[in-house]
Amino acid sequence: MTDSNLAIANLLFPNPSYTLEELENIYPNRTVSIVTRVSPSPTGFLHIGTVYTALLSERLAHLNGGVFYLRNEDTDDKREIENAASTIVNGIQKFGITIDEGAIGPDGSDIGKYGPYTQSKRGPIYQSYVRDMIARGMAYPCFLDEAETTTIRAEQTVSGQPTGIYGSYSPWRVATLEEVQGAIVAGKKYVVRLRSHGNPSKRVKLVDEIRGEIEMQDNFMDTVLLKQTGIPTYHLAHVVDDHLMRTTHVTRGDEWLPSYPLHVQLTEALGFTLPQYIHISPLMKTDGGGKRKLSKRKDPEANVEYFFEQGYIIEALIDYMLGIMDSRYEAWRLENPTADYRSYPLTTEKLPLSGALFDITKLDSIANNFLTKLSTEELQSQGLEWARKYDKELAKLMEVYLDLTYRALDIERHTEKDPRRFTKFSDLRGQLQFFYTETFETMKNAAPALPECITPEVRQAFVEDYMKSYDPAMEREEWFEQLKNLAHMHKFARTGEEWKTGEYLGKVGDIAMMLRLLLCASTKTPDLCYTMKVLGKEVMEKRLGE
Repeated sequence: MTDSNLAIANLLFPNPSYTLEELENIYPNRTVSIVTRVSPSPTGFLHIGTVYTALLSERLAHLNGGVFYLRNEDTDDKREIENAASTIVNGIQKFGITIDEGAIGPDGSDIGKYGPYTQSKRGPIYQSYVRDMIARGMAYPCFLDEAETTTIRAEQTVSGQPTGIYGSYSPWRVATLEEVQGAIVAGKKYVVRLRSHGNPSKRVKLVDEIRGEIEMQDNFMDTVLLKQTGIPTYHLAHVVDDHLMRTTHVTRGDEWLPSYPLHVQLTEALGFTLPQYIHISPLMKTDGGGKRKLSKRKDPEANVEYFFEQGYIIEALIDYMLGIMDSRYEAWRLENPTADYRSYPLTTEKLPLSGALFDITKLDSIANNFLTKLSTEELQSQGLEWARKYDKELAKLMEVYLDLTYRALDIERHTEKDPRRFTKFSDLRGQLQFFYTETFETMKNAAPALPECITPEVRQAFVEDYMKSYDPAMEREEWFEQLKNLAHMHKFARTGEEWKTGEYLGKVGDIAMMLRLLLCASTKTPDLCYTMKVLGKEVMEKRLGE
């Protein structure tokens, strides 16, 4: 620490709110062995990748008796969206992911002793560390304006040098106290930069939890630590916060891997202990013949609200994500179909190194298994809870027709022929709407045409005979046998062999489709025999007679 550097530090930060010793006392070492976090930025909706990271971090902490906290990284003030922070917290909590500490209380208030957990409220803390770095010659104020920076970058491009502010390309790196004082008096704006001692020709060996030892180019850039507004950059803020909040394991996307040497260098410059870094691969999706990163702009499933609106059961999403994290999880689930996922001993050992495919088809299969396991009472109550928020018209009908809804949902459930009709709660509308008179009337106007072989005369004659013989007490086999025989009487073939003779108007399938369309205004319904039982003879007579 030179007198000149100390004088510059005092000039820029004359009255620091804290000494570094005070901060160490305010944020003492924790007694647990592992502390993890999720640190979303309130710049948009909650990305499914953030939930994936949160689930991984929470499991690693709680399986080892540790602490998992949420930190609101709101340093990108230009992109911040109102209420995004609360939306993100609420979304993570909807997944049942237990957050021990963070800006998770009412109205974003803090819970925990290591706050504030919102970076915009920690300005004096960052400034205390920046002041110390300037005093020790590890950082400096840079008064370059945009035009000067552009000129430097142009010169570097022409000479084939890496572009940026570093070494001899940073005139303020070696500025005197008098020069800094003059710039301040002149009202020039400044940022604070790291005074990097990295070597562009040097390779550094770093350790990642899942990648092992990796070799990367040393950081030699004088990266901005404090913006002109006094707001810290991510680089400074997360290193300081992870130290003071005593984070032991940092889980983040591998897009931050190129910044790893900088963060190690910055950690060392601040005199901190380096946490273990876990750089996870992004969630991918198929696109054409290849794969690409799940996109906020292109893919609706990137937004967790998509899964809430569709009515995916949360447990299915969690099971699916755990299967991505650890390829052994699926086999464990088969052996432990009713076990709580929290009992699975998740580690980082099997985390994928390349982008994991977010496969909606696979998710649907898992979700279908979960909804199939629900009792009909659970399916009805949970489905109604979903509909009250996302399909209010359906919710009202489900409430008015409680018994009808139950019987409609229960068709063939948990039998040998269970068609497993429900994958997500949004499937309820398609399976219920023709049972309700109100929605059936609307469907009728857009119903598909009857098979061509069904003339008005054939329809009337068959319907009259059918309703005379229909007995709701008949089980499916007896019912279908009667339907075939009655169809045969009206010149419809009972079998493919009969149809080949050319003596028939159509097949029994045409008759069944006619009944399905007249009763349900849809080609896709539950088993027709049991659908009729649920509708009841009175409704059948009305719909078939119209």
